[in-house]
Amino acid sequence: MKMYAMVEITKGWDTWNKMAEEMNPEMESEGMKFIFKGCEMDEKRIHLIIEVESMEKAKEFSIRPDIVARRVEAGAVVESTVMMPLKD
Repeated sequence: MKMYAMVEITKGWDTWNKMAEEMNPEMESEGMKFIFKGCEMDEKRIHLIIEVESMEKAKEFSIRPDIVARRVEAGAVVESTVMMPLKD
């Protein structure tokens, strides 16, 4: 299943993307993989397409305290996160 996600960021694309790349092994171990990552031209919002085994696992991963802390450190405004399942 694929999922669309949107998140506001405060520290720019490079900072957020570095964190996301470093998180790849953990995501893959949870059955998730980035298909697309991009940001708006003003670097205030990112847009993602992620392959996920299930929305439940993706939601659980996104609220793990260690993951939330890393996202916040990279400038993600976690409360702005939108996650939407996509029909193939």
